[in-house]
Amino acid sequence: MSFQVQSFITIRICSADVTKSRDWYRNFFSIEPIEDLKNFVSFKINGVCLDISLADEKSPTSQGGSVGYWLVDDLDRAMKRATELGGELYRGPLRVEEVQRTIVQIKDPVGNVIGLEAEFREKVY
Repeated sequence: MSFQVQSFITIRICSADVTKSRDWYRNFFSIEPIEDLKNFVSFKINGVCLDISLADEKSPTSQGGSVGYWLVDDLDRAMKRATELGGELYRGPLRVEEVQRTIVQIKDPVGNVIGLEAEFREKVY
């Protein structure tokens, strides 16, 4: 028995501080949440949900592990924006020749890691 994957639909981040995470991602992506509760926030970004839920014993906070990557049009501007808002460059930038993209991992102020990637440009990292 097989099935067909239709698309990627949700990335979930577990946070020790949902409000702080909400505010950071709201500012970073310049978007308002579609759902905003005390222990859960959801953003819809080009058809994909970014959910932030309160960490617990079954879903702790994480640095690394599975990392979702967002495709951006300008990696330099995205990295600058992340650091201006209190995030930090966690890994990279790294050129990935196989997909002709540069990737970077960003640690948000609560300690979660997200990935950003962009098509190669003239600048070599």
